[in-house]
Amino acid sequence: MSAPADARRLRLLELLVQADESYSVDELGDLLKCDGRTIRRDLDHLHDLLQNCNGIEVRRGRAMVARTGYSPGYFTDQLEKNQAAKQQIARAVLDHVRDGQAAALTAGSTTFEVAREIRRRSIEGVPPGNLIVFTNSVPSLLQLVAADISTGVLGEIYNDDDCAFHAPEYRSAFQPEIAIVGASGLTVNAAAGTIELYSHRAEEAAFLRQLIHSVPEIILAVDSHKIGRRHPWSFGGPSLHNKRVLLVTEDMATDLQDEIDLLTERLRGYGTQFKAVCAHEAASN
Repeated sequence: MSAPADARRLRLLELLVQADESYSVDELGDLLKCDGRTIRRDLDHLHDLLQNCNGIEVRRGRAMVARTGYSPGYFTDQLEKNQAAKQQIARAVLDHVRDGQAAALTAGSTTFEVAREIRRRSIEGVPPGNLIVFTNSVPSLLQLVAADISTGVLGEIYNDDDCAFHAPEYRSAFQPEIAIVGASGLTVNAAAGTIELYSHRAEEAAFLRQLIHSVPEIILAVDSHKIGRRHPWSFGGPSLHNKRVLLVTEDMATDLQDEIDLLTERLRGYGTQFKAVCAHEAASN
């Protein structure tokens, strides 16, 4: 990072802290003598720095950040695992979301990166725009609120382990056109014509099965380390029949690609339009 960029971002932060009212992006650009796109990127950078910071502490001559963070548990444990892959997946997912769509975004570390990418694109004015995104994930909800996205909560019962809401029965007036779904594991069975998704908790699996049942288009955002992995509780399967289903991952082994080719053909018999996309390849095109 260059020294001029550091200095500009520090000045930007000082302006925001000292201001009695909000600034427009153009006003900030005029004050800092740069264009609006640069200001949007600086705001995004500052948001990332500050979102887990609750101040600076000095203890026995050593400086450290006082962190807010999320509840310890499964979500927090997964948050930084394979993060670069999850970010690739998030970018590829949003390349398949259209302007103005109403979307359900499920909880998980990969789908959290989707929420962060929505925020980044909103700040920079990059499509897709005018989204309505409801989620059962509290960390994702905070990203969407920061992006000024029309949003709301799915689920009723909060679970610290997932930093998310679930419910024994899915009830919502919100009718999404598309669901962006994460999973703790995913297996494909070409012979049976099924994609099984897995959760580490029974309540989450039951909730997600109900959520995706009536959504016509599903994007599965799953990093390659979770493909082939099983957990005790599954969802997906027949719930994905008669839909448009897109699997987005960052890497696909040859044997998996062969299995997916067979699965694609078999799923047509169940009225399912299925496609798999490798985020790594999509980014290079």
